[in-house]
Amino acid sequence: MKTFKVLSIAAMVLFVAANAFATNGMRMIGFGPVQRSMGGIGVATTLDAASIITNPAGIADLKGRIDFGASYFSPTVKHKASGPGTMAKDGETVESDAGASPVPAFGLVIPLTEKLHFGIGAYGVSGMGVDYEKNVYQSILKTMYSQMRFAPGLSYKINDMISVGAVANIMYATMEFSAATAMGQEAHMNSAAFGYGATIAVNIKPVDMLTIGVAYETKSNFKDFEFNTNLGKDKLEFDQPQSVTAGFSVTPLKDLTVAFEVQWIEWSETNGKNKPEFSKNSSNATAWNMNWDNQMVYKIGAQYVINPMFTVRAGFNYGKMPLDEDRAFENVAFPAIAEYHYTAGIGISFDNNLTLNLGGMYSPEAKIDGANMSQYFAHYETKMSQYSLDMGIA
Repeated sequence: MKTFKVLSIAAMVLFVAANAFATNGMRMIGFGPVQRSMGGIGVATTLDAASIITNPAGIADLKGRIDFGASYFSPTVKHKASGPGTMAKDGETVESDAGASPVPAFGLVIPLTEKLHFGIGAYGVSGMGVDYEKNVYQSILKTMYSQMRFAPGLSYKINDMISVGAVANIMYATMEFSAATAMGQEAHMNSAAFGYGATIAVNIKPVDMLTIGVAYETKSNFKDFEFNTNLGKDKLEFDQPQSVTAGFSVTPLKDLTVAFEVQWIEWSETNGKNKPEFSKNSSNATAWNMNWDNQMVYKIGAQYVINPMFTVRAGFNYGKMPLDEDRAFENVAFPAIAEYHYTAGIGISFDNNLTLNLGGMYSPEAKIDGANMSQYFAHYETKMSQYSLDMGIA
């Protein structure tokens, strides 16, 4: 009964929070303060309940626990452009007014038997958006996308060497975009959609000091986002791509863990050429063509237990931006251009049952520039930097 009450309260809080955040990256580098402070490591080693969403096989190694926290995520986005597609003076830099966002994190692990574990996670997974006042196409440019994921699943320990796990990914996302309203295009606001998918994983521990993890996340299929306009209903198919992550962790010393991961994300499947698919009734609405490439992301992280009270963590994450530099408008409206992420954190254990985890992430300024005269951009340049502060109670 006590566990049910915790789940019920957490679910209500996080469902409300799903409408309250939008980051500037289509996928968070990791989930919760522990993963994020280690460069997003979440498959190669299992450190907290957030593994339910990244590598459900790993929770077979955890005792019963609850991890609850949030990230304060703050991007700085700006652009400058020339041509009839912008009202800015040539060379004038304009900064987005989209501010910082809270990103919720909740994970729960319950051992059902010695070998079978149940887990459920609720995490802010992805989002992006800008808010430029009267700069692009003589109009306010506003975009917003955010996604919350709920992931119940099971992990089974086959033997001392192999564990397997699977979760159902149940998602809720919100979206809106407004551009060129001064030129007759209607704003597309306040749409939401549910989605579904799954993650399956395996952990292999050939020797005590080495763990190998592999996780496959299916494509996330969303119901179409629907927008009511004066001329009818517009629909946008905005799914999320499949991905595969593989990695290993080693414990060369009793209190030191070092982990490395590689993640492949098939952005071309959902955000590629002439995607996402857009069916329109409003006369001036334009088709989408994000033309993203597939992406490889590299992660490295380390954790060192100084003493029973203090644990320190650090990490690094790199993924080359998947954007096409010739898609000028899309890269101004959806600037997923961050590449390098530097992270660090600390865990403070007050006793065997309570730990405070703190972390931080910094992504230095990245930029993309190009031109697209068919979109009335003679030249554009978009820049973005990010930082986050993460806190959680385990």
